[in-house]
Amino acid sequence: MAEEYSELCPICGNKFDVNGTMAKCPVCGWTDSVKSLEKKERRGMDADSEIAMYRLMSSADAFFSRKSYDEAYISYGSVLDMDGSCLKAVFRRELTSQYLMMESSSVYLSCDSFFEGMKDIKSRVISEGDEKLSLTVFKDILDYISARAEYEKKYASVHKNEKTAASYLADTLLLFEHTAETVKFLFGKKDVKNEKERSRLIIDGCALGMKIRGMLLSGAEYVESSGKMEDVSGEQSAKNVSRIRRMKLDQKDEIQVETLAGNLRKIKKEILSEASPELYAELNAENEKTEKAAERDSAEEDKKRAEYEMWRRRNEKEYIAADKRIIIFDIAAKAALLMAVIMALVFAFELIVTSNLMGQLIAAAVLFAAANITFRILRKAAVKKKGFYASVIEGDSAGLRSKGGNFNE
Repeated sequence: MAEEYSELCPICGNKFDVNGTMAKCPVCGWTDSVKSLEKKERRGMDADSEIAMYRLMSSADAFFSRKSYDEAYISYGSVLDMDGSCLKAVFRRELTSQYLMMESSSVYLSCDSFFEGMKDIKSRVISEGDEKLSLTVFKDILDYISARAEYEKKYASVHKNEKTAASYLADTLLLFEHTAETVKFLFGKKDVKNEKERSRLIIDGCALGMKIRGMLLSGAEYVESSGKMEDVSGEQSAKNVSRIRRMKLDQKDEIQVETLAGNLRKIKKEILSEASPELYAELNAENEKTEKAAERDSAEEDKKRAEYEMWRRRNEKEYIAADKRIIIFDIAAKAALLMAVIMALVFAFELIVTSNLMGQLIAAAVLFAAANITFRILRKAAVKKKGFYASVIEGDSAGLRSKGGNFNE
């Protein structure tokens, strides 16, 4: 049985009894863990310092909730200046620095270092035994993973190259692994006092995991330049023709993803089966909403990819068709010119030898000359059209795809 003792609230001065691992003032709601209070007592922190730290922490948490990460980073730093061992401040300052870098950095940020640094913080959180802090930390980690997944997706869609596609899959797989690990840890914690909050967090984590699974299984697009595009004559007249390829997970990684996804489904099923009717309805409704949104996003992406592929193929067909017309009009123009020259020679011969058929010869020569001019004009139009489709098929095609262009226009 836990020892009961009295504690003086540093905010309102109310004296109240503490029994358990958490101290909560019944008057103003001030809360702190018994372990934290013991540490402060050993360091000899006075009431004024504790009040100042409490206010700083409240201010920092408010900035963090509003996603004002600049102010949150400074405020958590001020808390750590007063108490360098404040675990929540250590954790959230590291988290805010990640958010700030994602917002402002122009280069790609690897997430390996963040999760490596989180190992020590997570182990300290677990050893603290503060269930409320534990839920806060793991909720923040899931929120970060969600934001980071969007960052990965956005970066990969802008920088469409093979290296970026490989990094996207590797880092997104890492995010999926940490999501599954977080959900598994939360599922193993039996916290009766915070059961509803824990259940919600597990369901949210499962939904996030399934969303990231969908991202992984659909792979990553990258633009591959196949060099020159040959026309009908074998000439390489269209340069830097871009193709959008899709990089997929290898078999080993795909098996790992499906195994972890299966574990998430089992955990979700067990949480829902153990929930009260009211909580079940709430959790299941939110879960279905999230999964439907993920399916809708995936279907939209598939539609865009199919639309682009049709657009690209149609333009390539037009390019080849224009090239065929160029060849036909060129041959016809040369044939017409040849016939015009022949008619002119025959006319000259007839003029010297005899005057028969002179009118017809003149008419035929004029007709073939006109045909030559007409075919040359048609050839120029076909060359212009071929040039247009060549420029469309070239690198701009990938740009239109990434910018969400209307490929039907």
